[in-house]
Amino acid sequence: MTVMSPSLRDTWIDRASATLERYAEPLLRGVVTRLVKARMPPPTEELTDRLFATLSNPPVVDRRIRELPEAPRKLLALIGLSHRPDWKVGHLITLLASIGHAEGFGPILHLLQTGLLFPQVAPDAPEITDFEAWLGSAGMLHAKVFALPQVAGRARGEPLGLPDLSQPLSDDAFPSSPVPRFADGLDWPLRLALVWQQVLTMPMRLTQANTLFKRDLGRLQADEVLTTPAADQLAPLPDLGVLAVFWAHATGLLTLKDGELTAAPFPASWGTNLTPTLTELWAGLTALESWDPLIGYDPSEESLSATPSAFFLALLLMSHSAEDQWVTPAAIADWLWEHHPSWSGTIPTAAAAERGHSGIEAFLLGVAYPLQLIEVLPCPDASPLVRLTELGWHLLRGGPAPTPAPAFPQTLLVQPNAEILAYRQGLTPELIGRLSRFAHWKILGPACTLELTADHTYYGLESGLTLAGIIQTLNQHGMKPVPAAVADLLQRWANKRERISVFGSATLVEFQTPADLEAAIARGIVSIRVTDRIGLTDDGREPDFKQLRLIGNRDYEAKPQQCVSVEDDGLTLLIDSALADLLLEAEIVRFADPIPGDPPGLRRFLLTPESLSRAQAEGMSQDDLEAWFSARAGCPLPPAARLFLQGRTLHPWQSTPLLVVQAPSEEMGNGLYQWPATRQWITQRLGPTAFAIAPEQLPQLQAALAEIGVTVTHSEAEHHPDRLITSR
Repeated sequence: MTVMSPSLRDTWIDRASATLERYAEPLLRGVVTRLVKARMPPPTEELTDRLFATLSNPPVVDRRIRELPEAPRKLLALIGLSHRPDWKVGHLITLLASIGHAEGFGPILHLLQTGLLFPQVAPDAPEITDFEAWLGSAGMLHAKVFALPQVAGRARGEPLGLPDLSQPLSDDAFPSSPVPRFADGLDWPLRLALVWQQVLTMPMRLTQANTLFKRDLGRLQADEVLTTPAADQLAPLPDLGVLAVFWAHATGLLTLKDGELTAAPFPASWGTNLTPTLTELWAGLTALESWDPLIGYDPSEESLSATPSAFFLALLLMSHSAEDQWVTPAAIADWLWEHHPSWSGTIPTAAAAERGHSGIEAFLLGVAYPLQLIEVLPCPDASPLVRLTELGWHLLRGGPAPTPAPAFPQTLLVQPNAEILAYRQGLTPELIGRLSRFAHWKILGPACTLELTADHTYYGLESGLTLAGIIQTLNQHGMKPVPAAVADLLQRWANKRERISVFGSATLVEFQTPADLEAAIARGIVSIRVTDRIGLTDDGREPDFKQLRLIGNRDYEAKPQQCVSVEDDGLTLLIDSALADLLLEAEIVRFADPIPGDPPGLRRFLLTPESLSRAQAEGMSQDDLEAWFSARAGCPLPPAARLFLQGRTLHPWQSTPLLVVQAPSEEMGNGLYQWPATRQWITQRLGPTAFAIAPEQLPQLQAALAEIGVTVTHSEAEHHPDRLITSR
């Protein structure tokens, strides 16, 4: 029996717990009563806990399974043998009908009512008051149900009543000792890893009917690597890329959200042992509905696909023969033709003439054989014979798990041209997944070829790998050390990648000068340079303060304070180091330049036309600067800075020659400016006693003043007038 990881158990228990929250209280109480069979009815708040306590008790679960009628027992056994907890109701009804229980929804309703099966509902679904009503609203045949894996696994030993289709070998057919063919089980993990890598670089979108768009379909059908036949291919298959995409989604390698398929992390089952990975792929295989071994991509959803149930039954039939006996694909196809309710009506016309023999043979030789579920005995003049492998018996009859293959850790050869040869003898699912994160698959064959590229190196680093980890993987599994040229190439690619590190909490150390920070990094006190004077340790924790002389602490989470003063020139900004916070320097360097040469403890910045132009180019507006000076300096933006910002937007300025008339006193100047006879000739008052007039207006002003006995004398400046700059 397959051992299930605690995390997988917890996932399905959480899903069942969320489902029970959608049960109406009378329905939940009825389910718990039938499952627990307590002497006293449990309180409402304990119903869910009592149900899970019972399902976690193997002896009680075994007893409840024995108490079931025959059809529900076999249904639970089928779910357990599939290693897939969730199924569409229509497929389960088809499986039961194929093995002689054409009882419709009855067995499913019985399991739902006894708490051994759960409906699959959305978190916002309406409350379930009756299981029959839920089936009707969820779509009858397309509604989904699931069983807890640890419960369905207890029913795997239930007899299904399937016939033994094996036949003895004829000495006439095999004059010499036949040699069965056995696959290494790596072909499908490699293809699914390749699809994962392609979706990582370019996600695929699905229509509302969960079908591929024409662009993505064409991309998969034209991919030379995906469509390349396996090295030991026994039967050709159509649309291998489409099969790999939907299979990867069924196994959790790809996730579907808002109609988009994206790459998910490789699951924990992709380890050094191949068996858990192939088990997961087998479970996902029974969920595929949009692909057929004869037609290829078949996205029609008008009726329920016969593919999942037919392929499952094909392997179940093989598990009911003796381990050393062989079965012909034709015998399996004939049985399905007679017993499967929809198999004969869904296969193409040409295949129907032979009762679906070619479809079953294509599935067994093209899918099950590379998956290491069956071994094949080629026949010289007839179709090959098949039987389950050790893995097949383990999955479908509860036999012992296969012995892991011998490990060949050194299986890679990194070449100077940045290509990697990967020999299949030493590949494991874990290594396949790790290589897929940073190297591009080019050839899938007995010796696979990968290529190191800048883009895939970036993807690897973004997924959490480090440069040291990438090189370590290549050296650990390489026959020779990574060539120096390739290591240098990876280093250069890694250096070009911008990285963001996120720390939940961190202790920042601020030094007086950049030189002090450099010295601390050299001594290993801190390792990450945040600014030219601030550093922190590589994990964000406190450094060894014994090696530092602390002069103060600062709360970087405190509200920013006014900590900047503007000097008389309007351009020099002086920082108060005692009040400044972490963000100040990050803010101020956007529009001002540090003044070099200041002694320790004195920090000044200078506003220049270039620094303000840089700020504007980065999207910083004058309003942003106004707000910053108000918050940080407590004053408006200096006029000199406004001049720098607005200079390019103003109209051209003009220079005009003017004469200056000087009154003997401020009182006389006020009179001159107030009297209309003289006011009309004044262009601008320059001060208490100084007035500017146009040269051609001087005679009129002199004449007006002469009427009251005032004489305007001429000076040398009259011939060399001052120029006053005025704006238009």
